[in-house]
Amino acid sequence: MTDSEILILVDRLERCLLAKNEFHHRDHLAVAVVYLYAGDFSSALERMRASLTHFAAHHGLSGLYHETLTCFWLQQVEKRLDRQLPLCECTQRIQESLADKALPLRFYSKDVLNSAEARTQWIEPDLQPV
Repeated sequence: MTDSEILILVDRLERCLLAKNEFHHRDHLAVAVVYLYAGDFSSALERMRASLTHFAAHHGLSGLYHETLTCFWLQQVEKRLDRQLPLCECTQRIQESLADKALPLRFYSKDVLNSAEARTQWIEPDLQPV
């Protein structure tokens, strides 16, 4: 993806111009990179939370948003973020290094991730520290 394509993706997410089946794991990671490039972790998390909950509500997918997973993935992106790289290059590297969608299961049991509490608030990992 080029810088322009990444920024268009973010705009389309925020304006709910993507169909619910057009926003995938790699896209979540690209948006996280953009949000972290633009600010600190706290503001990136707030922006990600707002975008994802708005997108889910727009598509009638109540209960889709998961706070613990959102925080987990944003932390993983932040650890790998290199603001010295062009946006597209940094995004590509992060997408490649975080391609495994099962990564959270190295840190969390399924029971914890599937809990109502984990969906609504940050829960510390129960298998190993992040």
